[in-house]
Amino acid sequence: MDYNKNVELAIAHGFQKVLDPSAYKGCYYIKDHKIWIHQIDALKSKLGASSDDELISLNYDVESYYKYHTFTNEMVDELIEIYNGITHSSGEPTYLHDGVWLHPDGTLEDRKD
Repeated sequence: MDYNKNVELAIAHGFQKVLDPSAYKGCYYIKDHKIWIHQIDALKSKLGASSDDELISLNYDVESYYKYHTFTNEMVDELIEIYNGITHSSGEPTYLHDGVWLHPDGTLEDRKD
């Protein structure tokens, strides 16, 4: 996916924009103290990091990166469209039925227990 679509995906997941002149394109996106990654190889190169563990120790959201890095622009559009069509609060889980919640990333959570 391209950079702009990547930003849309981060925002759909509840990440907030933080202005920072030293960051790529002058800003980064953060949620729960984790920083969204747009392109992991470029980030590692810029930081001189050689492993994912180093990025994790710097509060980068490596898990989300690997979950979505193969998405196309069209896949992001579809995910956001479905989520926005049924949700009431952007970035928050949406109740479906019988204790099941849909998260912005498309995962389901069973809260019946």
